[in-house]
Amino acid sequence: MSELLAIGSKAPAFTAPASDGKTYRLADVLKDTHVALVFYPGNNTPG
Repeated sequence: MSELLAIGSKAPAFTAPASDGKTYRLADVLKDTHVALVFYPGNNTPG
């Protein structure tokens, strides 16, 4: 994604792999619960 989201705005639809080996769609997860999205550069990258 090349655009910044405003604080409090809705996340765009996306699919992502998880540590359990499954792939999750945001829309499917939001049907059952709330979601907190957290991003960080990673343990082995500067920043």
